[in-house]
Amino acid sequence: MKEKIMLKELLASIPSNICLTSYLWTYINTEGFISLTTHFVDMNWKLNRKLLNFCHMLPPHTCFELSKKMNEFLQDWGQEKKMFSMTLDNASVNDALQNILKS
Repeated sequence: MKEKIMLKELLASIPSNICLTSYLWTYINTEGFISLTTHFVDMNWKLNRKLLNFCHMLPPHTCFELSKKMNEFLQDWGQEKKMFSMTLDNASVNDALQNILKS
């Protein structure tokens, strides 16, 4: 928890927006795991990459469920308004996910 608090403070202090990557991995069509990584440049112009979340993702893996989970992650980290870009894989559900996150 101490590390999370320190990272939250660091993310709140950077003047720029953040870039994100996310990946949903499914094992044998039932067990899903989702990750969220942030990429940002700090005050010393150093590129940072931090894994924010990695957790079990229960089915269904619809765009609505994924966007709900992603919003939970972003709100937990206080980053829902600082997103500059998000890199996702080529799963068709991600097209709808990014449209939902935009709104």
